Amino acid sequence: MIGAIIGDIVGSRFEFNNHRSKNFELFTKDCHVTDDSIMTLAIAKAIMETERIIKPSLADNYENGYYSLLEEMSVRYMREIGRKYPDCGYGDRFKQWVFCTNPEPYNSFGNGAAMRISPVGFIARTESEACKLSGIVTGVTHNHEEGLKGAEATAVAIFMAWNGCTKSEIRNKINSSYYPLNFTIDGIRDSYQFNETCQETVPQAIAAFLESGSFEDAIRTAISVGGDSDTLAAITGSIAEAYYGVPEFIRKRALTYLDDELRAIYDEWCEFTEVGHSHGNFKMLTKYIGKLSDREYFGDWVYDYENDGSPEHPKQMPFVKYDELVKMFVEEFYQFSQSHPEYKLMNYRSTLEDYGIKSNSGVLQDADVELLDAQCILAMIMCIIRFERFGDGLLLKFLKEGIILKWLRRLKTIDDSDIVST
Repeated sequence: MIGAIIGDIVGSRFEFNNHRSKNFELFTKDCHVTDDSIMTLAIAKAIMETERIIKPSLADNYENGYYSLLEEMSVRYMREIGRKYPDCGYGDRFKQWVFCTNPEPYNSFGNGAAMRISPVGFIARTESEACKLSGIVTGVTHNHEEGLKGAEATAVAIFMAWNGCTKSEIRNKINSSYYPLNFTIDGIRDSYQFNETCQETVPQAIAAFLESGSFEDAIRTAISVGGDSDTLAAITGSIAEAYYGVPEFIRKRALTYLDDELRAIYDEWCEFTEVGHSHGNFKMLTKYIGKLSDREYFGDWVYDYENDGSPEHPKQMPFVKYDELVKMFVEEFYQFSQSHPEYKLMNYRSTLEDYGIKSNSGVLQDADVELLDAQCILAMIMCIIRFERFGDGLLLKFLKEGIILKWLRRLKTIDDSDIVST
């Protein structure tokens, strides 16, 4: 949930002073925690306290009172924690709910339903469980169908991102089940206005994530949309965290904005879930390990049998038509390259030379990856992707023979060892 907190803090100074650009300083003295972070932490606390009393089990289908207790705990901790921060930016109706004597749902479809939902996306074990949990913690206030839908769409996107789905899979799910994502951020940036509803915030936040190339880029893209900047960026940040992980320097800086009580809840959540302190630097790429492991088909050669090679009917050279999964991997690898200039991947030849590796397919194929670091592995992947432009089929060969998969597994090993040492 640190992604939501970061989006909230970064967006806090732009909520009523929109910044329609991705060029800005992430953290300044004017940044602060708002109700987005506080309610996210409250939901996390509710989940933790519920599971300390009743440990959920898929076998009993939650017939042990888990859902009713979670509902009770959600009301309790949103009000208990919320009352300690009366001026953090609540909407009028939610503030009344926090401080009233008999809290009841008030048919809201405000975007507060989605801003606080991220703990659900990370704790759920199945997509259906994410949907059910989302409905429980959302319905105590935002029981309008649009409020429930906005929270569920966000929780499902987080769940899918956390569990290795590609952006195409996430986009298709949102398109088919929740909102039409038939727009681009560039296309709406100049006309998008401040809006506090789920239906006019959640799709834009998800699109900002889908168009991003890294966690930081996702936050910057969300801010550039304008509108309800802190909430929009909190929603985007929660999905981006699940997909990319969070750079450690950004996480550490954001946590300085939490007071002792909020920080204690965050630390408790990290210990409870065993996530949050460290993230793989290469998760954006290594999530393809499972997908490539399960695949036998990556693409086919296409031959021109219709033309005879005459000047009137020139033959098209054979080429490989790649599977959509491969296209997505290549696209995301380029996004990773652009978002991580420190690896200098467009100078992959020079990198390989520095490691004493010749940039030809035979040498790359036989390279002992266990002796190589991330810089070199990334350069080898870029080399094969770039060589595809000059020799169709090389990427297909390296995929079929499991070489790309071997390189990705090496990146995962490097990530895992970095996390253990953190």
